[in-house]
Amino acid sequence: MKDVKKIIMGLLIICFFSFLSQNALGATTIGNTTFPADVGKTYTWKVTYPPEAKGAKFTLRIESIEKGVHYSMDALMVNCTIRIYYPMMGWMTVVDNELYMAANSSQNYLEFEEYLYPCIIPTPLNLNLVAEAMYAFNYSIVNNKIIENDFGDISEYTFNDNGFMTSFVSTYEGEMESKIVLDTGGDAAVTFGHFFLIFMVVSVIALIYLKKQKIK
Repeated sequence: MKDVKKIIMGLLIICFFSFLSQNALGATTIGNTTFPADVGKTYTWKVTYPPEAKGAKFTLRIESIEKGVHYSMDALMVNCTIRIYYPMMGWMTVVDNELYMAANSSQNYLEFEEYLYPCIIPTPLNLNLVAEAMYAFNYSIVNNKIIENDFGDISEYTFNDNGFMTSFVSTYEGEMESKIVLDTGGDAAVTFGHFFLIFMVVSVIALIYLKKQKIK
């Protein structure tokens, strides 16, 4: 019985450290810069205003996150695919597995190549750097929000601490023109994947087995 317990505990320890090592390797970091999204995962933002745009949304799928060189700068290189959905037109691909951004916060460097909005930004958050990379005009930073005032045309980009844009609101002379909100994916900044499931399955099996042995 003691040998069985040792074997089960050994399996749990192996699974646990495999889980930790896989997730540590999965977080792509250079310097103090981390891109918070998961490769292969699709994140969705939906349009909530104006009413006539109900049902419209766009998705951003992370195709790759790699360490590379962008214009002679060591940086995280993120490729993505962006698709837009309109109820009357269906899906359209506007960015097809192309460079989304290159970042190195240690060097105060961030470049967006192809984007609709800065949907996912590197962490730790540096919204001034993000605003400059967007070429924002007459902007201010309030908490986790970039507010751009372009002659009365105001755009507000709000981010959570994980680096995901939770909402984009555009107003003109005090009246809302559009609003886009994060629909899925923003809280999944840490990927668990199959190793977490394996760990859970082994744990449950082990607990059931030990309980049965104790009952006997």
